[in-house]
Amino acid sequence: MVTVRGFLAFLVALTVGVAQAETLLTEAKIVEVTERGFILQVGTQPLAVEDTYQTKFWLGKTPRKREVFKAGDAVHCRIKTDADPPQLREMADRNTWPWLDSTRKSFKKGTIEEIDAKYLTLKFDDGSQFAYRATDKSAIKLRGKAASLTDLEPGQVVWAKGRLLPTLDTFLAELTDSPPAVVATEPATAKGKIPKLEPLKAEGVLEGTVIRHHGQISMFDIEADRVLHITYTAATKFTLDGQNATKAAIRPQLKARVTYKRDKAGRIIASRVDFRTGD
Repeated sequence: MVTVRGFLAFLVALTVGVAQAETLLTEAKIVEVTERGFILQVGTQPLAVEDTYQTKFWLGKTPRKREVFKAGDAVHCRIKTDADPPQLREMADRNTWPWLDSTRKSFKKGTIEEIDAKYLTLKFDDGSQFAYRATDKSAIKLRGKAASLTDLEPGQVVWAKGRLLPTLDTFLAELTDSPPAVVATEPATAKGKIPKLEPLKAEGVLEGTVIRHHGQISMFDIEADRVLHITYTAATKFTLDGQNATKAAIRPQLKARVTYKRDKAGRIIASRVDFRTGD
């Protein structure tokens, strides 16, 4: 059974891309592999997605084809939710996803395996490999001085830092032949400690500000003392500034008062949502 804390932890949604395209990052279980995509179980709900020739698949820290994934597999997905039907942009097994996320954000030590006109491939200490999109805009530093891609050669030990592009390629943002400086962080003090959040009650009322709407999966997010994912159903009643409304009224920046109950999976199910445009 999925707890509310666990459900909220893996249903992390954020807005990325051009034209405010909405992307959902979520753990899921493959229920069925279809001709054009997958039927996923997200929490307790099914979600049908379609993949394209641009969809990236990862298994065992290696790019793979869609055929390696089967019904019953536990995966982590990147889904474009404002497409109809929702579009699967990326799928990885659960062991690969943290590695992939770290590689795209943090400095990684590796040995240069290959350099071509577009990519620089590193082999990491664990034996895995990763290809960075390298251009003349990549910041290269060798022996403490600015350098270029032409100064690099296979066999060099380097530290590389990536940045995820809208295409899901990873741009080589920085590369150096010496360990990057570690930024020291101050230990948490009484003032700096993150307050421990109380678990939500089984039912009640929540108030916050709408930050995004995932219409394809009947869910919107509000920011209160934390980000909360609110699921609505056909029975949910909506108002906007005191007038009856529909789910079409949901948009960022609205103030929301949510009357809810939690289901057995810990989801927050709204029975009534009162929106207002003012403070």
